[in-house]
Amino acid sequence: MMMEAPELDRDALLALLDRMLRAEAVTDAPPADERGDWLYGSAGFTEPDEHGWMAPLPSTDIWVPRALVFWRMAILSDAPVSDEQMHDPRHSLARWPAIERAVKAYVADVYKVSQCLSPHMTGDACVVSRL
Repeated sequence: MMMEAPELDRDALLALLDRMLRAEAVTDAPPADERGDWLYGSAGFTEPDEHGWMAPLPSTDIWVPRALVFWRMAILSDAPVSDEQMHDPRHSLARWPAIERAVKAYVADVYKVSQCLSPHMTGDACVVSRL
């Protein structure tokens, strides 16, 4: 039996993506045939303290999954995501099914709201799109 992913607000979804990015980060290079799915660079901040402050850590070169970075940045920046970007295999979250469901639900909800803000959708059409 498949459980429904709980709908997460933007901050909770970003926190989930952050935790997964930290969990998936590796210092050893992935196999050559998988490197297109990974990004390499320096990163590092402490966990936020009780006031939300973070401090930089000494530079550490790490590999992180490209899909998690893409979705974190798209949600963080509130950037529109095209159908082409949604279906790009490099952005697939299939490896993390719960995160995939949460991102799809969040994006679908944001898209419905943005449609209602469009000057082309008014009245009953906007109400129907929110259902």
